[in-house]
Amino acid sequence: MANTRSSKLEMLKSTDQVLAYLSSVSDASFPDGFRRPKSVTELTTGIGNGVHRLILNTSPPTTQHEAAAQTPSTAILKHSTPYVFQIDGQTVVWDLWPFELYALRDVPNTEFVKTPKVYWVDESNRVMITEDAGPKSKTLKNLLLGETIPGPAAFAKIGEELGKYLSKLHTWGHSTEALSKYENKDARVIASWRTCGRLEEVLSKEYPNLSQDIKEKVKIYCDEEKSKALNGNTTVIMGDFWAGNVLVNLTEAGELESLYIVDWEMIRPADAATEISQMVAEVWEAGEFSSSPDAKSAAKHLNLSLCSEYGRNMGPLPKDMLREVMLGGGAHVAVWVSIGFAEQGNEVTFKKARDSAMQIIEKALGEDTQLRAHEAQDWGFSVLGR
Repeated sequence: MANTRSSKLEMLKSTDQVLAYLSSVSDASFPDGFRRPKSVTELTTGIGNGVHRLILNTSPPTTQHEAAAQTPSTAILKHSTPYVFQIDGQTVVWDLWPFELYALRDVPNTEFVKTPKVYWVDESNRVMITEDAGPKSKTLKNLLLGETIPGPAAFAKIGEELGKYLSKLHTWGHSTEALSKYENKDARVIASWRTCGRLEEVLSKEYPNLSQDIKEKVKIYCDEEKSKALNGNTTVIMGDFWAGNVLVNLTEAGELESLYIVDWEMIRPADAATEISQMVAEVWEAGEFSSSPDAKSAAKHLNLSLCSEYGRNMGPLPKDMLREVMLGGGAHVAVWVSIGFAEQGNEVTFKKARDSAMQIIEKALGEDTQLRAHEAQDWGFSVLGR
């Protein structure tokens, strides 16, 4: 269980609250450069988190020594608080605070894929100031949704680097030490509910004439996934690996410069298919709902590269990996598409996406592996079955 000792500090939602907090910090280790920022910009104030960008007062360095010691020009302030809600009549405390801090200090990076550096932490109030991916960075989701998007080579490179990164993370996460340290029980409960805990209800509403055979197979799958979410121990996963948590920096020429993975509260022991299916589904959805005519191809290039590179670096994959990713991806689209793409879609386009997801689910639940691999082509993860 996470440290559930509540902070007395009210959620930092407004810029005035952030400025008041910064000016009140008495910790001697607090860098002066963070105390009086030039300005504060709200990024998100979601469930249990308030995130702001600090624009700092800095002068250009005049020497190499000054450059090395210089306060960054921007930083991210994140304040985390517990959030209490109900799942199936059970009170659940979403209190994931220590785990993101641990992750930002522990998890591996690669040449292109990084986690933000931690500059300073107020553990008693659950506030941390971290590296900014950059004011010009975009989430991978928004990059795909744009009217004008980079060429397919850029998205293939993004997928390749994400695949390399996941393989490195999941290899690191196999250790007994990592599995023990990241036993994030609250995240397990949330994970058991957020998709497979709702899939049967969604399918019953959207597909009232679904065959009894498929209903029974879906129930078995959901029960197995909920059990794995609560008890699985294959490797440590990022836990919320989707296109909104990947920040992308491109060069002026449109080539990949860096990727930052953010929001690690849901890090926990699970399995690789859970991680890959969420990203592949989200990328596919962004391709479908983008206003760019090139986005579907870009999404496929990204997913193919991600899955290919992951498989290449991990060696032989579990024989049921393709089936598990198909089921997980299909379930994610069925449950989340109308929520995650509410601004881009409508009932007609949501139904089209769910129909595609349902085809994936039905094929994965069947016995015809040739049909499964063929249907998987459009989503980009068929390489996991080779």
